[in-house]
Amino acid sequence: MASLTVSLQSPIPAASIQETAQVFKITPATSLTLGERLEVRVLGFNRDQKILLQIKNDTLLADSRLSFQVGDKVTVRVDQLHPGLVLRIINGAEDSLKANEFLKLYRSYPGALKDLIISLKDAFSGESLKAFSQYISVKDIQAVHKVMEHIIISKVNSANPLFFKDYIVSLGLILERKLMKALSDPVYLNDENNGQTLKEILLKLSSKLQTLQATPDFTDLEMQQKINKLSNFADHALGVIESLQVVNVLAQEQDHLYVIQLPFQCPDGIRMQDIFIEKDRENHSPGRGSQYRLVLFLDMDALGEVAVDAGIRDRSLRCTIKCRHQNICDFISSLLPELEEKLSAIGYDAINIQCVLERNLPEWKQDFLNDHKLFCMNTINVCI
Repeated sequence: MASLTVSLQSPIPAASIQETAQVFKITPATSLTLGERLEVRVLGFNRDQKILLQIKNDTLLADSRLSFQVGDKVTVRVDQLHPGLVLRIINGAEDSLKANEFLKLYRSYPGALKDLIISLKDAFSGESLKAFSQYISVKDIQAVHKVMEHIIISKVNSANPLFFKDYIVSLGLILERKLMKALSDPVYLNDENNGQTLKEILLKLSSKLQTLQATPDFTDLEMQQKINKLSNFADHALGVIESLQVVNVLAQEQDHLYVIQLPFQCPDGIRMQDIFIEKDRENHSPGRGSQYRLVLFLDMDALGEVAVDAGIRDRSLRCTIKCRHQNICDFISSLLPELEEKLSAIGYDAINIQCVLERNLPEWKQDFLNDHKLFCMNTINVCI
């Protein structure tokens, strides 16, 4: 990597950074000593999304794969002075690195949850279930089937007005909140209305398999291979769920955004529907209620790809539905008067709904994502 020579007389010196997982490499060195510990501060970002760091009295531009926000303070240790300055993060590094690994998984593998749902359906049915039924109780197997009914939208539950809430709870996206409640009220965990979540079941399974793997007298090679395979599956599944949790924490902090993926059972298999719920990115006028933006990217078996961009404030609603094909656009448009009538009946007094043709929905979706820090900050786009 080419390095830039820094003039300390410049008000904002530039620096080239080569970074490993926990290391900043900066050229040139400032007035530091080997082994010194110090705190660096994130001052901001330039147009190229380089991070502006304050290191003592110097201000340097840095590239980083880690996700930072303006005002973040990071404790580092000086590991090397020449030929370049190397600062290793020593405080909060593990949390930052783990969060970035989950973010990387979400960005690079958007179909992870879909594949997980399909794998779970296959694993907990028929012959596949026999392969590991001795490692998971009948109660937990039944719990998995019940959880799947709350996670996948189907004909059976499509009319359930609380499906969205059931989905978030059953997948385990708010499991930690459940555990927090249990600390103040232990009876909460034994309440039958608070059934097991998918994350809980996977955590128990993973723990049990790790115990088996550590058993000294466990020498059956074929059985070891089955257990290792199942253990890897459980750990991967947990990683997928945790990546969605971390992504939502980061999205709320950076963009006031919720990111949800919903599995939809179609005749030809599972299709994923992406939902983004955004609140008040911009200041609204005094005396007016909060504004919400709801954006859905749907992949339907008959309608194909459809995007819905809706804004809600107080009793007003504006909505634009985007379709890739004119015949689909005409079909949806014919249903809009009925939709407006039903919305009016439940209290909306200002309604503006339209359906428009959008040939390049993938590009429009990418533009929408790029408008949020979660999807564009500190990234490198690679086209293959």
